[in-house]
Amino acid sequence: MAQALSSNEALLEKLRQIPLFAGIKGNPGYMERLVAICTVRAFKRGEEIIREGDLGSQMYVLGLGRVGIQKRTRAGDTYTVVTLKAEQNVFFGELALIDDERRSATVTAIEDSECLVVAKEDFTVLGDEFPEIGLPITREISKILSARLRSTTEDMMTIFDALVNELKE
Repeated sequence: MAQALSSNEALLEKLRQIPLFAGIKGNPGYMERLVAICTVRAFKRGEEIIREGDLGSQMYVLGLGRVGIQKRTRAGDTYTVVTLKAEQNVFFGELALIDDERRSATVTAIEDSECLVVAKEDFTVLGDEFPEIGLPITREISKILSARLRSTTEDMMTIFDALVNELKE
């Protein structure tokens, strides 16, 4: 298992590996300021970290363990979208740093896990005081959103094409 997130150096090392922070990872001062707004939270196996439909104001970096991301269908069925491992250098809930909307999925600890948590309020203050830190992170979030939108558009076109072909037959 990976090293616990118990020291500043462990936190810095983990954050340097996260693609969201690629634009600032080479600047030790920026990274120290980012670490300063992070808290570490432990989650027991089976514990919900995020619940679909709840309001959220925190982003999570998976430091240790594994989590499952689940969605509910309109019929009320739940399915697992993906399982994430800390070794994959992943994060979730990043949209909460940008908007005040409800959570789009449930995230549950599959095993005992630790996350670095960034609160929207702290991120906003950091970005206001140090735009050279906030802007690169916000740009990365924008790239993520853009990629998701393009993928969703492509998926919709595939479904549309299949529907049109079905109606023609």
